This record gives sequence, C-alpha cells and structure tokens, in this order.
Amino acid sequence: MDANYETFIKKLDEKLALYFNAQKKDICCKRGCSECCEKGDYPLTEIELLYLMQGHMKLAPETKKQVQENIKNMEKGGACPYLINKECSIYQYRPIICRVHGLAYKHLHEKIKVPHCVKNGKNFSKIYENGEIYIAPINENLDTMNILEGVVCGEMRNLYDWITHNKS
Repeated sequence: MDANYETFIKKLDEKLALYFNAQKKDICCKRGCSECCEKGDYPLTEIELLYLMQGHMKLAPETKKQVQENIKNMEKGGACPYLINKECSIYQYRPIICRVHGLAYKHLHEKIKVPHCVKNGKNFSKIYENGEIYIAPINENLDTMNILEGVVCGEMRNLYDWITHNKS
C-alpha cells in the first residue's frame, strides 16, 4: 500500500475527529448503529479499494468466510459485505464515504449534505426540518473526490461494481 495514502488517511482521521467533536451533540452514531451500512452504493476509488483489501487480508478466517457469504448475497444498493453483526469488520480500512458519514457539511453548490438517517430521527433530526438544517455545517466539501484532489486515486466505482467487476 502507498505510504502516502496511509499518511493522508491518518491526517484525514485527525481532521474528522475535530469535525465529529464539533457536531457531537447532533450526531447519534454509536457502535452497533449500522443503518448507513445496510443500504447504499458505497462509492470508492481504486486506492481506497486497495486499502480496504489490505484490511480484508488481516481478517480472521471465519470473518473472511462470512464476508464471502455476504458477497455472494450482495445486491446493488444493499448491505455492505463487511458489515457483520451490525459492525464494520474492516473499520480501520474503511473508505472515505464511511469515514465522513454522520457529519453535516457543505456539498456541491453550497448545499448542505446530511446523513440520510436524519429522516429516521437520528443524526441532526432535532435541528432538521423540510430539507433545512439549522446549524452552521462544516465549511468543507467532504465528498471523496473532493478530499482526494491531488491524490492519485484511480477509477471510482461503487463497491458492488468493484466486486462484480462491472463498469458503472
């Protein structure tokens, strides 16, 4: 694995820890909360996939077997195959989309991006109404390609397409 990417991830995690701390009173995410992992496209770049695979190689044999079963049953837009017993089995190696999930931040064209679980009474639901959020969001676009600007990251596909080798 590219040491530059690992350094980048370490710095990103430090920055994200500050962001999560700043928004913690409106974030409900906790261990075992996996709604965001149960349905989604999970877009990731080639370098993120390589990093994820590094984590996959370190999994215990029984966990690898469960992931393989999950992959066999994986549907586009379904649960992440690395979600086991409502926890991420490759947490340290998770893609950027997973790292930033839970935060409210400025997205394209100054729109504010909030986690989809806001509609289910979770993150930011107490200060979210009719598509509007009543806090100052993080003033940075935390979408994967924006964060990776300047990093050689390769193609981007969703996890399902990487696994099934389909072009998106």
